[in-house]
Amino acid sequence: MTPNKEDYLKCIYEISTRTEKITNKEIAERMQVSPPAVTEMAKRMIEEELIQKDKKAGYLLTPLGQKMVARLYRKHRLIEVFLLEHLGYTSNQLHEEAEVLEHTVSDYFIDQLDHFLGSPKTCPHGGTIPPKDQLLEEQYQDTLEKVTSPGNYRLVRINDSFPLLQFLEHINLTLNDSFAVKQIDTFTQSILIQCKEKTITIPFAIANELYVVAIKDL
Repeated sequence: MTPNKEDYLKCIYEISTRTEKITNKEIAERMQVSPPAVTEMAKRMIEEELIQKDKKAGYLLTPLGQKMVARLYRKHRLIEVFLLEHLGYTSNQLHEEAEVLEHTVSDYFIDQLDHFLGSPKTCPHGGTIPPKDQLLEEQYQDTLEKVTSPGNYRLVRINDSFPLLQFLEHINLTLNDSFAVKQIDTFTQSILIQCKEKTITIPFAIANELYVVAIKDL
């Protein structure tokens, strides 16, 4: 399978975790290609039984597509763990390097890497690393954007994107930080949190990229 096709699969999976309908337009925006290019690629992927067209959902991953997505995420996230723990990469450097390497290393290499690392369960950004030949089931699925009332929470997973990581570095919010949600403002589409004695405003669009669990006390 080509790296481009693998990126399409991951794109469709990522969109499916955030919206009920996957459109050509949204795929095109995320992949930075034209809608006709998406249509052509989707046609090929349907022929290869990686995805299927659905009137309600737009596109759906087939069982084969789901298997391929889990394989890609396993590769990507194990590589991230190795880069962070053994090559001195920072969390902001991991994603781009892993994006390249996931398309080039063999399954045998990844199996050996998994053994070398002691079969880690999560990547440096909190994402679940699926075991070999198993589908991806994220341990943490509740985003900050879904929080409906003030309370105390812990940041347990971050979507893997360089701009997001830059923003979090700017506001000094890191994985496993605890914080208090003080206000949810539907008018300004933002959430006010208090973390490390600082008050921070997080737009809903970014809150949708952050996964949290409720905690009793800070």
